[in-house]
Amino acid sequence: MPDDYNYPTTQARKEMADAKKLEQEKPFSQRAKTWGGFNKDKEVYGEDVPIPARAPKTEMKPPMEQEFAFKPAKPPKTGHACTFEKFPAYMENPLKFTQRKMPVEGEENPPAFKKSKNYSSRPSPSVVTNVRNLKASFPSLFRR
Repeated sequence: MPDDYNYPTTQARKEMADAKKLEQEKPFSQRAKTWGGFNKDKEVYGEDVPIPARAPKTEMKPPMEQEFAFKPAKPPKTGHACTFEKFPAYMENPLKFTQRKMPVEGEENPPAFKKSKNYSSRPSPSVVTNVRNLKASFPSLFRR
C-alpha cells in the first residue's frame, strides 16, 4: 500500500480549518463593558439633590488711593524680553570707518612685537629615544 507523502501537511491544514470553525465572528476585545451598577454615581456621592447657587462675591474696594506708580519688589533683569516696556524701535547699525594713524615726525616707533617663546612644540623624550623610531631615523647606525 503506498504511503501519502504530504500527510503531515494535509493533517495540519485540516486541524487549522477545524480551529477556524470554532472562532468567533468578532475578534476578542479587552475593553471593559459598563453595566451601570446598582446605584447611579450621583446618588452615591449625594449629588442627586439640587445644589443651590452661590451668592456672588462683593467686590473689595482698595483701602486707599495710591499716589505713586507701581514698582515691583523684584524687578526683572533688563532686556527686550524681561521688561515692562514695549519692544524698542528698530535702529540701523552705524557704519564704522577706519582711520589710519599717520606717523608723526620726530616720535619713535613703538617697540616691535616679541614672541614669548621661540619653539611651538618639542617631542617628548620617550618618543624620541624609542629604539624603533631611532632605527627609522638613523638606519645606517643600526645596520648589521
